Amino acid sequence: MSMKRREDMILFNVLNLEVVFEEYFCNLLQFDIFRNLFLDFVGIADKNIKYENFSTETILSNECGRADLFLQTENETFIFEIKNKCYTELTINQPNKYIEYLNYKSEYLLFLIPEGYKHTNKINESWREDDKFNGHEIQILFWEDFINKIRVSKIYENKIEIKQFYDFCLYWFNMEIIKFTNEEHNFLQKEGRRMINISVPKFIEKLEYIIGNIGENSNMKKDANAVAINYSKVINDYIIYFGIDYDIWDKDNEPLTLIIQNHSNNFERFDLKIENEVLLPIEYEETNISEKQFAYLVKLKSDLGNDDFQSEIKKQIKHISQILDKQTERSPFIHVDS
Repeated sequence: MSMKRREDMILFNVLNLEVVFEEYFCNLLQFDIFRNLFLDFVGIADKNIKYENFSTETILSNECGRADLFLQTENETFIFEIKNKCYTELTINQPNKYIEYLNYKSEYLLFLIPEGYKHTNKINESWREDDKFNGHEIQILFWEDFINKIRVSKIYENKIEIKQFYDFCLYWFNMEIIKFTNEEHNFLQKEGRRMINISVPKFIEKLEYIIGNIGENSNMKKDANAVAINYSKVINDYIIYFGIDYDIWDKDNEPLTLIIQNHSNNFERFDLKIENEVLLPIEYEETNISEKQFAYLVKLKSDLGNDDFQSEIKKQIKHISQILDKQTERSPFIHVDS
């Protein structure tokens, strides 16, 4: 779901093709403010790099394919593999064949991908398992992090071309910033929960968009049977829920809830601790289940009034998922530390 319309954005669905996306991105590197921000993002300290140092669809060799984005400096070479969709497949060149080209060269391989790219683990596994990677640098960078750097730096205010790219990426990578009015923000607070000067349907629509955005980008599935909109995913013996729970909202003043539950559904208490996360034990009732269910309510780290709260929640879900995924035992009563 996107709240953007075609008339709101000149590049609406224009950069959806990967080759068009990478060409437009490379063209933006002619602007010093954009190029310097990108070099800082990827960790390249040489600020003397010019636009002419970059090229696209660069042939590496007859057998090793082409680089989506190629950067040649006086002493080093950087190969960028660009993916702008979460489901785009990897070819044999990505990354294995690249290493044949990189071998014995002072070169680097970088992947620019969406946070939810489904083959991220495959890239990491190939890197660890293939001896040819030994001694070479490989990095995985996420478009969402770079777009956030554009947002914070506000360089889009200087060039309309950058603004158009920024607006497209907010839409394309499900990063649109949803603003709440003062009345809506007060409505989020229990003491101000009154329906004055506020369209409740519009307000709920915003919350649903935010939940769908975060859920889909966290590899979660929508629960079609939920009373309110909720997303979930199973990790070992745990299940993570993210969405709206009206009882928790009313009782604990948490309009968006992130819950970890025992997947075996025996409703018993279990011990769970995750470093840098505040977990609050709760009991709640499902409408179709008579017994109370035990779970941990995760304290969200970012307030809904902050521009970056959606990004922060995604990072929080990712952190929790990585910790729970490390568990090899199958007991629902595991004490978990990162």
